Amino acid sequence: MSQTATNRAQGEVRLKVAYKKPEALLSEYTRSIGRGGVTLQTQKSLPVGTRFVFEMHNPGVAAPVEVVGEVVRVTPQPHGRFMITVKYDPGQDRGGLDAVLQRIFDMQEFEKLRRYPRIPLHLPAMEEETPFAPPFFVRDLSRGGVGLEVEAPALPASVKVGMPFMLEMDLALGTMMLHGEVAWTSAGGPEVLPTFGVNFGTLSPDSAERLEKLLSLESMPPPPWRARVCFGMDAVMRMP
Repeated sequence: MSQTATNRAQGEVRLKVAYKKPEALLSEYTRSIGRGGVTLQTQKSLPVGTRFVFEMHNPGVAAPVEVVGEVVRVTPQPHGRFMITVKYDPGQDRGGLDAVLQRIFDMQEFEKLRRYPRIPLHLPAMEEETPFAPPFFVRDLSRGGVGLEVEAPALPASVKVGMPFMLEMDLALGTMMLHGEVAWTSAGGPEVLPTFGVNFGTLSPDSAERLEKLLSLESMPPPPWRARVCFGMDAVMRMP
């Protein structure tokens, strides 16, 4: 990944970031839009209302994916520095985003081990019904299943092959409820988080429609993005 910054016009800062792989670009896009904004420490103050345009480039895609931001707060810091809070917006031009999504789908079309193409996500999720449960992160999503990481030294006892599973997320169209069962697990290692994968069951028409909208990033929740997960009987009882 490489980046350059330019001042294209008065009151606008344009930052260009290059990604070698479309999956890395899309993962950072969903991370940025999902958290809704960012706070940066700088040596120079910017007026509130200054427009940021983050151009995300991939060598295989002609048009960049744009994330638009606006400075909403500037806080002076010691030693002449400033904390600048930028609020993100997905932007209106979907040309680059659709092209990146299509390139990912094209690259995965001939993978023999996967039935459905998947998109990379960086979506935090919590097991709300279990006290002291570790954070989960949805790392990829497809029509057929989902892959998750666990921020813990080991997988929780509830995560084992065959265990019923439910992922819920509130979208603009309503709540998406994706149920299935754990299909595989990986214990991770010294520098690798534990992971597991889930195969979805037969989804309700509403959830299937909402999943399609999320996979195309046409229907996204308001930030900050959050999801809920549960296992075992909790998941079974919540299935629609």
